[in-house]
Amino acid sequence: MAVAPGNPSAKAGDGRLWRWLGTFAVLLLFAGGGTWGVIALRDPSVLPLKLVRIDGELHHLDRRSLEQAVGGAMEGNFFTVDLDRVRAAALKLAWVDQVTVRRIWPDTLKMWVEEQRPLARWGASQLVNGRGGVFTPEPEALKAELPSLTGPDGQIAEMVARYQRMGRRFAVLELVIDRLVLDGRGAWTVGFKQGLELKLGQLDTEARVERFVRLYPRLEQAEKRRVKRVDMRYANGVAVLWGEAG
Repeated sequence: MAVAPGNPSAKAGDGRLWRWLGTFAVLLLFAGGGTWGVIALRDPSVLPLKLVRIDGELHHLDRRSLEQAVGGAMEGNFFTVDLDRVRAAALKLAWVDQVTVRRIWPDTLKMWVEEQRPLARWGASQLVNGRGGVFTPEPEALKAELPSLTGPDGQIAEMVARYQRMGRRFAVLELVIDRLVLDGRGAWTVGFKQGLELKLGQLDTEARVERFVRLYPRLEQAEKRRVKRVDMRYANGVAVLWGEAG
């Protein structure tokens, strides 16, 4: 009995089907492997963090407190630990000014910590840094020999800038600012460690500072008594209060 030959187009279709099924199986294998990899990397037991390295010049900041704060924010493994959360935990400490955190393969976090550098006291219980950032340290830190800035909360940055500019100008007179006050009317008063008080008022304060810098050496020479207060708020002169001879 003769057997009719098979249909060539049917055989070709079967071949394409098997090739497609084979490709689909390989894709499933890779997809399964990728899913396993994501799950494994999220497992804290895979590539766990073993070391946190803290660098920075620390004088006031307690390293143990920093380690505890950071340790409480560390969850996950090398890949999944939230660096922003670790950084935020460190920044909650009063003496921490700036923090950077990065991963070091295969099991380390490296932190660089910049401590606050207090410029002056702000009010009764706070300190302020050179950028106008205010922080609240432990009470013992407020006993440090720092100048005092007093004024409205919204004027902190302006007061810091003024303090720094005035300090440079008064340095030529060997006068050191101990107290800078901006009152509610916008009037400026400067107190110096040497015991002298300078009244600048509200208007033209920069120009009045320059007038004082030119005038002060002559005041010292004019009298044998010590200058106690200089009031620059007059348009055509100054008022001087003299103390006892020193």
